[in-house]
Amino acid sequence: MLRPAPNHSAAHEIQGSITGLAGDVLHGWAFAPQTPDLRLAVEIYVDDACVAVVRADLDQGNDDTAGDGFHGFAVHVRKPWLKDGACLRARIANQGPWLDGDIRLPAQTPASLTDRLSTQVWHTGGLTLRGWAWDADAPTRHVDIHVLHKTAHGWERVLDATANRHHPALLYRATADHGFDIDLPWTFADGQVHTLALETDRGVPLTGSPISLCVHPEGARALLARACGETPEQPPVRHLLDTLLQHQDTLAPRSAGFGVYAQWHTAFQHPQPMQPHTGSTLVLLMGPGSAADEARSLHSLRQQRLPADQIRSLRLDDGSTPTALANFPQQLAAQLADPALACIIPLQRGDHLPTHALDTLLAALTTHQADWAYADCDQDDADGQRSNPWLKPAWDETLFYGIDLVTPGTAVSACALRRALQHLAQHGPQLPVCWHSLLAGVVASSTGPVIHVPQVLYHRSESAPAAPHQALPDATREQALHWLANQRVPGARLTHVADFPALTRVQWPLPSQPPTVSLIVPTRDQLVLVRTCVEGLLHHTDYPGLEIIVVDNDSRDADTLAWLDHVQSQGVRVLRYPQPFNYAAINNWAVEHAQGDIIGLINNDIAICHPDWLREMIGQLLRPGIGAVGARLLWPNAMVQHGGVVVGINGLAAHTGNHNDQHDPGYLGLNQVARQQSAVTAACLLVRKRDYLRHGGLDARRYPVAFNDVDFCLRLRESGLNLVWTPFATLTHAESASRGKEDSPAKAARAHREQRHFIQRWSALCAQGDPYYHPGLSADYSTGPYGGLALPPRPFAPRA
Repeated sequence: MLRPAPNHSAAHEIQGSITGLAGDVLHGWAFAPQTPDLRLAVEIYVDDACVAVVRADLDQGNDDTAGDGFHGFAVHVRKPWLKDGACLRARIANQGPWLDGDIRLPAQTPASLTDRLSTQVWHTGGLTLRGWAWDADAPTRHVDIHVLHKTAHGWERVLDATANRHHPALLYRATADHGFDIDLPWTFADGQVHTLALETDRGVPLTGSPISLCVHPEGARALLARACGETPEQPPVRHLLDTLLQHQDTLAPRSAGFGVYAQWHTAFQHPQPMQPHTGSTLVLLMGPGSAADEARSLHSLRQQRLPADQIRSLRLDDGSTPTALANFPQQLAAQLADPALACIIPLQRGDHLPTHALDTLLAALTTHQADWAYADCDQDDADGQRSNPWLKPAWDETLFYGIDLVTPGTAVSACALRRALQHLAQHGPQLPVCWHSLLAGVVASSTGPVIHVPQVLYHRSESAPAAPHQALPDATREQALHWLANQRVPGARLTHVADFPALTRVQWPLPSQPPTVSLIVPTRDQLVLVRTCVEGLLHHTDYPGLEIIVVDNDSRDADTLAWLDHVQSQGVRVLRYPQPFNYAAINNWAVEHAQGDIIGLINNDIAICHPDWLREMIGQLLRPGIGAVGARLLWPNAMVQHGGVVVGINGLAAHTGNHNDQHDPGYLGLNQVARQQSAVTAACLLVRKRDYLRHGGLDARRYPVAFNDVDFCLRLRESGLNLVWTPFATLTHAESASRGKEDSPAKAARAHREQRHFIQRWSALCAQGDPYYHPGLSADYSTGPYGGLALPPRPFAPRA
C-alpha cells in the first residue's frame, strides 16, 4: 500500500524536497529552520520499503539555498529496486515528515542535472577521497577530476585524478571502471581544517563537494596523551577518557594513501630501545650486484646499533655457478660450528638495513624462543625516499608456496638452520644447498614459533621489483617449494600462476578414493538462481562422489515447486524445511541429514565458472591442520566480491578485494595466490562434517542471517585449525540476490543485534588485530582492506 500524500502541516519545522533522480542517484535537501546547524537524517523509500538512510550535509547546489547551503543529500539507489518499484520517496528519519518531490517510476533524468548527478565523492576521515564519476552521454569515457584547495588567496588546484578504477557502486551499470581514489598529501595531516572542492574536467562540481577535513594522524588517544602527558598511574577520569578514545579510534578508523608512505614511515616507524643480547649474527650477502651495491649493503652493517663484534658477514656470489653451489654448504657449516652464532640474516646486494634492524630481529628470536623471525620491508625510490612497503601478514605456509614475502627482513636461528641441514641431508639429497632450499628445510623441520615483527627493518634497492608479483621466476625456489610441498603431502605438484610467472600454486593431490562431498543449497523460490546453481553443480563440476542437497525453505512459487519435484529425478535430494528463514538453522539441520564426509555450504546465487573448482577446494581442505576452505567469488561483472575476510574492519569484519578485477594482482599479489585467512564466507565454504558438528555448526541463535560464517570460522581457528582462501576455485556470486535487502525495521533490528553479538563475542580479537592483516594497513570500511595506510596504525606488537 502506498503512503498518503505529504503532510505539510510541519512545513514550519522541516523544509526540503527531492530535487531529481539521474540514473540511480537520488538528490534532494532537508533543512530545520529552528535549528539551522542540524544536519538531518533522511530515509529513502521505494514504495513502502526503506532502502537507504543518508545525512543531509552536502552542498545543495542551487541558488535558492536554505541555511548555510549545506543541507543537501545524494544517495545511490540500486537499479533493481527502482525497476520493481512504483514510487520513490523520502522522509526525515524516525517517523519524521515526508519531503516533497515524490518521483513516479520509471523516472526520466532532467537534462540539466545529467553531469552533476553522475558523480559522487566521499570522505570518511583520513587522507583519502573516494568516489566515482560517470558521463551518461559517454558511458565509456573516463572523467578527469580536479581537486582545489581553499586558501587565503582563493582556490588553488592541488591534485588531478582520473575516474578509471572499478567501483562497487557501479556494478549495475554498463561499465564499472569509473571510480577514483585520491590520496591527499601529508601536508593536510596537520590538525588544521582544510576545505577542498572537487570538479570534473568540464568544471562541474562533484556531488559531495566541497569537503572539509581535519586530520590528526596520531589518533585521538595520542592527542589526549600529548595534552595531559604520559603518566604510569592514570586517574579514573583520565583512564575513562583513554578507554573511550580507544573505542572511538576502533569504530572510526582513518586511512591515508600509499603515496604518503614516506611521511607515514617517518611518523610511525620509530625504533624501540635497544636491549643487550649475547651471541653474534651472520649476514649472508647474496645475489647479483655491482661493487657499489655491495658497498651500500656493507655500509648499513657498519651503522648498526648492535656492537660490531657481534656482526659477521659471509659474501656469496649470485649462486648461479656450480662453484658457488658447491662452496656454500662448507662455508655455512664452518659458521654454524661456532656456538656463539645466534642467527643468520640474508641480505641481497644493493639492499640495506636500518640501524636498529639486527638487534630488533635478534630480540624477537630470543624473547620468543623462535626458530625464525621476519619483518616488513620497503624500497628506495629514485630520491632515496621510502616507498612501496610490503606490510606482511603473520606466518602463513599456504601463502609461502605462492609468494616469498619473508626472505627480505628475515632472521633464522642458528639452531633452526642446523636442524634444517640435517633434515635436508636425510630427506632432500636431490636439492642443491642454497638459500631457498635452506628456508624450505627450516619450514619443514621447524618446531618452534615463527615471529612476524610488524616493523620495516629491511630496505630494498631502487632496482628491486616494486611488488612480489613483478619479480622474475626463480627455478631454485620452485625446486625447493616442490620438495617442501611433497614433504607435506606426497604427490603435490607446483605450477606457475597464469599471467604472473613469479607466483606459484600447489595442486594438492586427492586420495585414490576421494571423500564424498555433500553440497547444501538452501532456497526459497528464486527459480532462476537456484536452477543455475544446481545445474552447474550437476553438469559443470568435475568431482566424483557428489551429493547435492537442496533445502526448500517454504517455497510458494509454482514453477519452483515443479522444478524441485523434477530435479529429484536427476539425483538431487530435496529436503523440505517449512520454517521461518534462519540461514544458520537451515544449514545446521541439513548437515545432520547429509551423508558426505565433507560439507559444502553453497548459496543458491552461486554460478560455476570452471569445473575443477571443487577439486581445488578439497585438495586444500585435506591438508593437515586445515579446518575450512573458501573460494574466490566474483560479481557478475567479474569484479571480486569475496577475497577472504579481514576481522577488525571498523570493529567488525569485511571482505577483501572488492576493488579488484579477477585478473588484478591485488596488494602484494594476494589476489592471485592461495593463503590463510581468519575467516571466509559461507556462500561457498567447505568443512569436514566432523569439525562442523564438533564446533556446533553455525550459531542460529545469535547470528540467524549475518556473521554466522565469520563466527564459525573464528571458532575453528580458536581450536587450532586454519582457514584457507583460494583463487583457484573461482565462482560467480550475486550476493544477497535471493535474501534481498534490509528493507524493514525488523530486518534492520536483527542486523543490529547480530553486529552487537559479534562485537561482544570477538571484540578482544578485533582489538588484538587479525594475524593475517598488518596493523599498519587501513581498518576503514569505506577504504576496504588493503586500501591504504592506517591513521594511526594499530599496535606494532610481534605476532606468532
